[in-house]
Amino acid sequence: MDNISFTSLIRPVRTFEFDAALRQIPKKNFVDYPWTCKESVKAVGAYTKDVLDCTMCGITDGQNVFMMHICPTNVENSNFYKIKNYLLKKVDILNKNLSALVLGGKQTPEDSRSIALFDNFVNFLESKGIPTTSLRGGTTYESVNVLYTSKNDEWLISGSYLDSFINKEAPEMVLGKIFPDIKLAPDDIITK
Repeated sequence: MDNISFTSLIRPVRTFEFDAALRQIPKKNFVDYPWTCKESVKAVGAYTKDVLDCTMCGITDGQNVFMMHICPTNVENSNFYKIKNYLLKKVDILNKNLSALVLGGKQTPEDSRSIALFDNFVNFLESKGIPTTSLRGGTTYESVNVLYTSKNDEWLISGSYLDSFINKEAPEMVLGKIFPDIKLAPDDIITK
């Protein structure tokens, strides 16, 4: 597998479709609360739920994913240097087949930690030359669930707020309801 370009599909789905896809992912591959480095998962498929002001970072080589769900208000996550070092221990950052999805970050005047955390992930990945798709949140207080499966090299994103827009609007517009700032990596595609 030398310099293979993977096209990751990013697909907004209804909550019931997300729940059906969960049946294919073992429960042990769930990145759960309290959303620190310790709960991160490396597997063929993984998922997390309730991303609101947190940042979900998923790094894949097309065969496995390393998924983190990091809460900006948890004191354990206040030092990005420690998060970065943890990530470097878990992922072969020199693998030319890596790509990443970073999702989250809320713009709130009360707390800038959410955006700072999100930006730290994006800046770090881009500095390492990893193609990164980023979906930065706006001011809506709606959470999303995220699942990755290597079977189709696909990211599924769901949330009850998004349900009413799916199949009525283009997938980019659906995701834009929560993530007004979307930047796609060169090989990634948002699809139905």
